[in-house]
Amino acid sequence: CAAAQMMPDSTVQFVAYWNVGDKYQYNFESISKEINAQGDTSILKRTTEIVEFEVVAQTDQSYQVKMTTKESTHSDPQSQLINKIMMECGGNIPVLFTTTALGALQSIDNIPELVEAFTKAADPLVQALIREKGLEEVEGFDMQGFLQEILKQTADPAIIQNAIVESIGRLFFFHGARLDIDHTYDFEEPLNFMIPGVEQLTAKTNFWVDGELTDEYSAVCRTYTSADISKETLMSAIGTYANISADHMENSDSLKTAINEAMEKAVSDISLELNWEQYTSTEIHLGTGWPLRHYQDKYVRGGDTDSEYIKEKIESMYIEIILPE
Repeated sequence: CAAAQMMPDSTVQFVAYWNVGDKYQYNFESISKEINAQGDTSILKRTTEIVEFEVVAQTDQSYQVKMTTKESTHSDPQSQLINKIMMECGGNIPVLFTTTALGALQSIDNIPELVEAFTKAADPLVQALIREKGLEEVEGFDMQGFLQEILKQTADPAIIQNAIVESIGRLFFFHGARLDIDHTYDFEEPLNFMIPGVEQLTAKTNFWVDGELTDEYSAVCRTYTSADISKETLMSAIGTYANISADHMENSDSLKTAINEAMEKAVSDISLELNWEQYTSTEIHLGTGWPLRHYQDKYVRGGDTDSEYIKEKIESMYIEIILPE
C-alpha cells in the first residue's frame, strides 16, 4: 500500500485503508496559555484525554467512525466540574462521523443526540456553577436564567459541530489528496467560531507535504492559516453577551440601551483588532492512512493596537496514537 501511495512522480496520495473493527486509541493533550503585554506567560488550563477511534461501518463510498473519550483530566476546576456533571448526566456519548472512501471527514452523524445530551445536562450544570462560584446572591440579576441562556446558545447544533471539527478536522484534512512534495498549495476556508454572535469569517490556508520528513513509511503534512478579525466582528460578539445579560436584569430594556451606548462610546476611539493564526503538523502512516501524530498551535493576539494593552493567547494540542509495544 505504501508503494501505491508514494508515487513515482514525486507525489504523495493519502488514502484510508481501513476495515470495520479497526480500533486505535490516542493521547490528546491541550494546553491554553496567555502572554501579557510584558511578555509574561501563564498557563490557564491543561486537559489530557484518551480518545478511541473505531471503524463501525463501511461502504464502497464511505467509512463511519465512532469516537469515544475514555479518560479525561482537567487542571481547571471549572472544566473538571463540567466534565464530571456531563458524565453523570450521560453527556459523554460517542461522536459518530463519516468520511469518504479515501478518509476525508465528510459529516458528523449524531448531532441531534449530542444536542439532547448537552441540553439534559444544562440544568445540573447551571446549579453546580452557581453553587461553586457562590453566585446565588446577585441582587436585581437573574443569574440562573442568564447561565441557562448561555448554555442554550452553546448547545446550538452548528456550534457543537464546529467544536468537533475544530478538534479532529485537521487529522483527516489531507486524506483523499494527491500532492507534490514540498509544493505549497493555498485556498480559502470558513473560520467557524464557537462563540454566539460571531459571524462566519474566511481565512487563508497554506498547506504542503514536508519532503524532508516524508518517506515510504509516513508523510508529514503542514498547514498555516491566518485571519484578521475586525472591530465590528468583535463588537458583535460582545453585544450578544451584553444583550443576554441585560435581558436578565431588572429594567432590561433601559439597561440594554445604556449598555450598548456605553460600549459603543468606550470603543469608538480604540484601535481594537484580533489576529488569528494556526499552525498544524500531521504525520500520516502511508500504509493504512491512520494519523500517527498531530501538533496544532493556535495564536490569538488582540487588544488596542495604539497602546500597550495587547494580549496573546496560545492554544496548543498534541495528539499521538497509542501503539502496542
